[in-house]
Amino acid sequence: MTGADGSHGPAFAGADPEMPKTVPGHRPRGVGYGQAARGVLAVPGKAALVGGMTLLGLSAVFPIYFMLVNAMKTAPEYAANKLALPGQFNLANFGTAWAASNNGGYVINSVIVTVATIVLSVALATTAGYAFAKLRWRGSTPTFFFVLAWMAVPPLLLMVPIYVEMVDLGLLNNYLSVVLLYSALNLPFNAYLMTAFFHAIPDELMEAARVDGASVHRIFVSIMLPLSIPAVVTIIIFNVLYVWNEFVFALLLLQSDKVKTLTPGLLQLQGRFFFNYPALMAGLLIASLPMVGVYLIFQRYLVRAIAAGALK
Repeated sequence: MTGADGSHGPAFAGADPEMPKTVPGHRPRGVGYGQAARGVLAVPGKAALVGGMTLLGLSAVFPIYFMLVNAMKTAPEYAANKLALPGQFNLANFGTAWAASNNGGYVINSVIVTVATIVLSVALATTAGYAFAKLRWRGSTPTFFFVLAWMAVPPLLLMVPIYVEMVDLGLLNNYLSVVLLYSALNLPFNAYLMTAFFHAIPDELMEAARVDGASVHRIFVSIMLPLSIPAVVTIIIFNVLYVWNEFVFALLLLQSDKVKTLTPGLLQLQGRFFFNYPALMAGLLIASLPMVGVYLIFQRYLVRAIAAGALK
């Protein structure tokens, strides 16, 4: 093109004559190739992540599949192939396991102990977390660290003193023995979790409520508890899993069939169905499905609480 002075050169001011010509729609070599290379390199990483998560998911599902499939087999089918599907679905093993578990008495006992423990644990954890995080009182910090220090003490070290204490109190073969014990053992973690969650709630909410005339208890019930639902649900999930699956102290303190929970009862089923593994698998499945249901129902609250803790 001809410039303003008649010479051959750039047709616009400030243009560089050495600048290479470009074709519209053409991407110069080297532009964007770094991003493309990184995308290609990221494909194996994503594939490895998906593969690892798939294996992790299968490892969680496989025990349920193994119990479900074998609970519907006969003893000869179980001995022939433990992984294959049953030739004919048989539900009689569930009735046998239910009858052997004191007609569901072990399950009912576990439900009673679990519900009572959850109610007491949530009440103690929320009030303790509120007191440690939002109230100012002498000795709060030493008391908090004293409670927190019990997380480092293995519960099995306390087994003999606990047994002697329960015998002296007359709580052996009593629901209250394990309810109090489970609540005390889980209190350090529960109080720590609720304290951390209440710390993240702005103090301005409490100050505004005080201006409106709300008392300490009203602030706790009307403001703090509704805001802490994700943390409370997290505590419920963790404590339900612990109480439902706890074995040692339940075996030690609940020795009578009238109050025996499911995990010691499964040990009794193992001895009774030593040669009838399909019935044993049915009993194990009965014990496992409630916890799977609890997790599936409340998992969104658990994920929300974990995400909130990560962001705060």
